[in-house]
Amino acid sequence: MSNKEYKTPEEVKKRAEEAIGHSFKEVFELAQEFREKNNLKERHGKGDIGQAYEEGWFNYACNEEAEPDFKEADIELKVTPFLINSRGYRAKERLSLGKINYRDENWNEYEESRFWTKNHHLLVMYYQYIKGLKRENFSVEKIDEILLEELPERDQMIIRHDWEKIASYVKEGKAHELSERDFMYLSPARKGSGGDEKVKYDDRYPKAKPRAYSFKKSYMTKLFNERVLASEETSYILPDTVLPKEKEFDDILMETLKPYFGRTVDSLKKEFPNYRSGYSEKNDIIKQIYKSKGDLEETDEFQKANYRLRTLTVDAKGMPTQDMSFSAFDFEALVKEKTWKDSIVYDEMIDSKFLLVIFSKNSEGKEILNNAMIWYIPKKDENKVKEVWKETRSVIKNGIVLQQRVSHDRNGKLIFTYENNFPKSKFNKVAHVRNKAGESEYFGESGNSVKLKKPAEVITLKVIPEELKGVPVPTGEYMTKQCFWFNKKYMKQQIKDYIKTY
Repeated sequence: MSNKEYKTPEEVKKRAEEAIGHSFKEVFELAQEFREKNNLKERHGKGDIGQAYEEGWFNYACNEEAEPDFKEADIELKVTPFLINSRGYRAKERLSLGKINYRDENWNEYEESRFWTKNHHLLVMYYQYIKGLKRENFSVEKIDEILLEELPERDQMIIRHDWEKIASYVKEGKAHELSERDFMYLSPARKGSGGDEKVKYDDRYPKAKPRAYSFKKSYMTKLFNERVLASEETSYILPDTVLPKEKEFDDILMETLKPYFGRTVDSLKKEFPNYRSGYSEKNDIIKQIYKSKGDLEETDEFQKANYRLRTLTVDAKGMPTQDMSFSAFDFEALVKEKTWKDSIVYDEMIDSKFLLVIFSKNSEGKEILNNAMIWYIPKKDENKVKEVWKETRSVIKNGIVLQQRVSHDRNGKLIFTYENNFPKSKFNKVAHVRNKAGESEYFGESGNSVKLKKPAEVITLKVIPEELKGVPVPTGEYMTKQCFWFNKKYMKQQIKDYIKTY
């Protein structure tokens, strides 16, 4: 077999950089020639991109071994997509780092494990995924060389901890209980088509679903933005805390908040005075408790592990006073999303892990920090959010309708309001869509509104009250910003067991 030999990582990287600008079509053709010449078959199915680059561009036969792709150079090759959406540059998918071998992995030594041996030195080739563009026209645009031992110390500790957590599941016969959601950066992703196939790894324990080591999509997004595009100033949650090997990150989050449970909001404001009055003040107090310079969702760990902070204020019956909101969506971009799992809604509402901080009133009627919890949406409810996403896309595609109504402003003056046909809170028990902006706007583009590519249909009342005659009616070209929300009744059920009595 005429494998080309690469002795050093520098040789591999140099050849990888030469691929920039060459189309996938060209690489697939070169791969076909290499396989025919060496009597090889496609190992991973027709059109596998990683195999095509190894064989077509590097002239090196793809292997299934627990060693790096380029053994002499001791470097593993990865080809992975990024995309650009309304939130900037994002990894399109997780980065798969090889099958988890339940039976043969060295579960006692991280740096002697199959995972470490194969992946401690990665060469990542990035290509931009563009919806609507034929795959054969894609090409590699960016190259990054990642050495696990040279990542930031916190990353190294978290990745090691994730691996050791996977190891503990397997050693304790609980591989069948593995779930991606329980891990921060390195997760045990489902491998294969998602069916019910299971593998036996020990006669004493239940069979487990095949899984692969993977860097989460959120982790790859942060690495791409930090390492490939531009270096950013990094802020950490708990910057002065050394992350202990034996503790979960979630436990550290909770332990930090615990001393403040039962404290009144007034006393917290005195201790943590750097807050913006109004909607953000509770978030700002929590940020200061964690000694974070910026918003928690902008910290390194929260971004890489896709964590989100939400503060929930509940009434005497445990009902949140507000639904739980997410970012205002781009109407056109929402329709263009290729699949549910590629959507921003999936990333924000399904794939995220939430630090929920609960505020309530104590027996004296004073508002207090009641409790906190780590939460993510139960699997059984995911399709409910997907239904809202699908219906919202359908409304945008088929036509937004603005139904004119009569209401009153804060001063009791009669005004027009406009009800749209996006799915409301009664659509299902979990989620809905409604205004994100604080003020309605239908007459121009502003911080509260968007211009619609396809104007909405405006249905006016048949009978107009005398005092509203002559009041301008929207043309349908503009509309108040909208976003997805978790219903407050739904969130009440999620947090009810965590609300304490003070």
